Amino acid sequence: MKIAIVLNDELGKGHLANAAACIASGLFNSEQGILGPQIEGNGLTYIPITKIPILIVKKANKAWKELLDRAKRNKLKYMVFTREGQSTTSYDSYAERVTGKPIEEVEVIGIGVLGDEQQVTRFSGDLALLR
Repeated sequence: MKIAIVLNDELGKGHLANAAACIASGLFNSEQGILGPQIEGNGLTYIPITKIPILIVKKANKAWKELLDRAKRNKLKYMVFTREGQSTTSYDSYAERVTGKPIEEVEVIGIGVLGDEQQVTRFSGDLALLR
């Protein structure tokens, strides 16, 4: 298993971090076995972290629709994250803004995929790492 998160690298650092966190949390939803166990330290507990690789890559000149189609073609679990989601603190407001809309009618800022390592590499292999 592997995750790749494609982000619009024109976003500011805070927006990039927020988008990556939201996408990862969405991809982790309902998944079993991708988080390690809780670890007891001395006077503190370390919460589980992922046991699988997470790549953060740049969208560059790819169209969001092309990336979505690529995710579907590779049969990957995917999550599209939008400005409509990032610009509100109300989940109900976010749902109202995106319900029933195709990718062309929202402002996409990131797409994350989760799946077999080879399929994720096929999805993201031509995209540069975000540095």
